[in-house]
Amino acid sequence: MTEIPNIGKRICDSCGKDLPDGELFYHCRTELVAAKDATVPDLKQPDKLIALALSEIAGKDENELLDDIYQEIILQLCPDCRVTLLRQIHAMLNKGCESCAKCGPQPIKKKGKLLKFAPKKDEE
Repeated sequence: MTEIPNIGKRICDSCGKDLPDGELFYHCRTELVAAKDATVPDLKQPDKLIALALSEIAGKDENELLDDIYQEIILQLCPDCRVTLLRQIHAMLNKGCESCAKCGPQPIKKKGKLLKFAPKKDEE
């Protein structure tokens, strides 16, 4: 018989540290949603378009196909792992391709929707 995990016990999804009741932790929810440009394919030969689409998905697992379209990631993080996650996100947004001359200009450094609060007056 399989042991049922204690769902009342909260742990950090990254490092496994216990997150006791009453202590600070972070709930992170991220969505990855497929997007494509708005160009309309040539509809003069719809049968070829349908055949191409079917060949692209042939033999793939249904869950794999769904994951290519939408994923939701929910994490509970301790304060240290929150800082690590933010560093990784910032590094990803700011690095660009360093090994490929064909990539063109480096991406514009951006913050996405990472909100920051103004420092308190005594911290300036």
